[in-house]
Amino acid sequence: LGAGVTVAAVATGTSHNCALLADAGLKCWGSNYEGQLGLGDELDRGDGAGEMGDDLATVMPGAGDEVVAAAAGSEHTCVLQAGGSMKCWGSNLAGQLGLGDTKSRGDAPAELGAALPEVDLGPDEPVVAITAGMAHTCALLHEGRVKCWGWNGYGQLGLGDALPRGDQPGEMGDQLQVVDLGVGQVAVAVSAGFNHTC
Repeated sequence: LGAGVTVAAVATGTSHNCALLADAGLKCWGSNYEGQLGLGDELDRGDGAGEMGDDLATVMPGAGDEVVAAAAGSEHTCVLQAGGSMKCWGSNLAGQLGLGDTKSRGDAPAELGAALPEVDLGPDEPVVAITAGMAHTCALLHEGRVKCWGWNGYGQLGLGDALPRGDQPGEMGDQLQVVDLGVGQVAVAVSAGFNHTC
């Protein structure tokens, strides 16, 4: 991953990987046909000479907060920033980027950095942990509440139906329901599988 680089954590998707670096940078490699590597193109990395080490660019999700966690889905990637906000890029067929549409992000330079919107989970809802499934994403919020969005064909969003969320305007923010874990129950961690969540 380059001279002097120390890895703090790793996130693995279906066919791409990301390493959170000790200096709060992020490097991703593998399949990139939906822009999931966050490098502004659709070129795979790591399958040819001269693509790793110092030659592998650091992902720039935006100026400001440092990246403190990363999650990789099947064809999308999300990061948690130090201030409690999150950003996602890559495939968005089911709204898994949480941006109120189905337009993929990250396969063109103009879609990243400051141009990439933060996921809207509502006012005063800082995120403390993130996870990504095949085509859905979940966030653990600061009071132990969980919100999930994206594909929901198997009820993996935990909302009692099979309807996707985040693929249409007006489905995120305060409009996105909290997962009902039971009276008085709060979550301390959240993990997404291919088509399920715990």
